[in-house]
Amino acid sequence: MNIDGLKSFMGWFKWVLMGLMIALVIGLFIISIFNYKKKKVSPTKFIAVTGIFSAIATILYVWVPDFGLGFTPPWLKVHLDEIAIFLVGYMYGPLSGVVVTLVKTLIKLPMTTTAGVGEIGDFFFSLVFVLPAVILYDKRRKLSSVFIGLGGSMVLHTIFAMIMNVYVMIPFYSALYNMPLETLEGMCSSIIPAVSGENWIWMYALIMVGPMNLIKDTIVIVVVLLLYKRLHILIERIGTQNTAKLETVENKEE
Repeated sequence: MNIDGLKSFMGWFKWVLMGLMIALVIGLFIISIFNYKKKKVSPTKFIAVTGIFSAIATILYVWVPDFGLGFTPPWLKVHLDEIAIFLVGYMYGPLSGVVVTLVKTLIKLPMTTTAGVGEIGDFFFSLVFVLPAVILYDKRRKLSSVFIGLGGSMVLHTIFAMIMNVYVMIPFYSALYNMPLETLEGMCSSIIPAVSGENWIWMYALIMVGPMNLIKDTIVIVVVLLLYKRLHILIERIGTQNTAKLETVENKEE
């Protein structure tokens, strides 16, 4: 496929992808509601909380400026939307985390500056980072599961990001923007001279992608650990108060 053909394909593919994601969001919402009915969690509360965290994730992903770390090229940026995905996933399970990830990706796609490539990559990076820890905690709600899950997720996410950058992201960006790999190598080596030579892409992954993800993941994990217990208690209290009010109204009507 030539450059024009690739750009044309990505132009309409993002809209097809958005349609599939919308269908998936609706399907997951339905599955989640029935799932949480079995767990005696109010569907209304589930939808409200998931919506709130979808909005928070979108704000962090779309409107809060991302930032570099000084030792990475311009296309490697830190964004902290996974904080919201982790929090809702710990509260309501992995499906709610997937829903929030889908929603923030859907909202960002029409504003893409990367023909949807960056958003699709971020979608999978977020799921690989969040889901292992959330699934483990959903199965075994213990403090040890939190730390084991977060540590495992960080390692898995870093390895996945390195492999994806080497074999998918860098070659695809090079083809999409008609930018020779040598140009990208020059941009990286101007920041860290060691990122050069025949194996420069792997050096880029080891010296730039890996450390950046470890630092970013550490920031996300620290914030999640600081916020989760307090937010969970607050939301549970709000839910209990609302349920009590509803029961009072129903009793009066009777």
